Amino acid sequence: MEPRDHTFSWEALSRIVLMGIGLLLVWKALGAVVDIVIALVLAASLQPLVNSLHTKTKLPALLCTLIIFLLLIIPFVIIGFTVVPNFISQLPQLLSRIDSTVSQLPVIGHLFNNFSLVSYIQSHSGDILASSGNIILTIFSVIATLILTFYFVYDYERLLNLFLSVFPYREKTKLKGLVKEVEKVTGQYIRGNVIISCITTFVIFTGLLILKVPFALPLALFAGIMDLLPLVGSALGAIPALLVAFNISPLLGFLVLILHLAYQQVENAIICPAIYNKALNLYPALGFLAVLVGASLFGMLGAFLALPVAASIPAVVSYHENYKQRHQASD
Repeated sequence: MEPRDHTFSWEALSRIVLMGIGLLLVWKALGAVVDIVIALVLAASLQPLVNSLHTKTKLPALLCTLIIFLLLIIPFVIIGFTVVPNFISQLPQLLSRIDSTVSQLPVIGHLFNNFSLVSYIQSHSGDILASSGNIILTIFSVIATLILTFYFVYDYERLLNLFLSVFPYREKTKLKGLVKEVEKVTGQYIRGNVIISCITTFVIFTGLLILKVPFALPLALFAGIMDLLPLVGSALGAIPALLVAFNISPLLGFLVLILHLAYQQVENAIICPAIYNKALNLYPALGFLAVLVGASLFGMLGAFLALPVAASIPAVVSYHENYKQRHQASD
């Protein structure tokens, strides 16, 4: 058996070193990378709206992007000036009601006799003020993400062509199709999830008002926000409303439970299929696994983005398999 001659390759070594440096830089700038990923996801959800407006009105791309952003930001500004003050004013009473309900639970209530959510928040308000630096960084991160999203939407075609320019010519069409497929899945999920969350807030708010449950607005807002989280969000969002309702009477508690269960059945059977339109064609077990991994890596943000990422994997795998077949045929 003849000994093999292993020649030393400076090119291979340099690639390994450059890859290591690149991974180190990504790790050091993980916060910025997360902001970029969020901006890309938001841009994927907004790009079809901008394209549709540009096609129908023939307005410049910059003006169409500004219009879409304003249409999205204005509702949040209105909510900030109308709903948020009401929410803040009712929050202390809501927390007190939840405290009293939890302390009366038959099995674990005695464990919370000396615990109060209101007192806990008041005692830790100094910690919140002390972490003002983190709050400022968070605000800056949100602003930077919005600015990045705007530029990603406005310069979408140029950035896509720049990305494709580093690949061989014969792969550009296939890669562009892959990017479009991932963009379609991600954008449809983000838009659909926000729409479903708004529907959840409206339905739960209306139902709580009809049942005369106090603090209907903050309870419905909490349910709507939690509904953004896949799989487990609806269950988490129902807990405060159930605690408040059962504190008033067992009958009211069961009626609120029926309200949430009935709405979830309608959402899962009618609303989600109509809005997502099979964009997220995942087995429940794979979806749950994706959410679990995403949440363990990046918290609530990872759980929120887990499903569109998992739903995009088949398109990436299909491109990779076709890539190998094309190159094997050419060889």
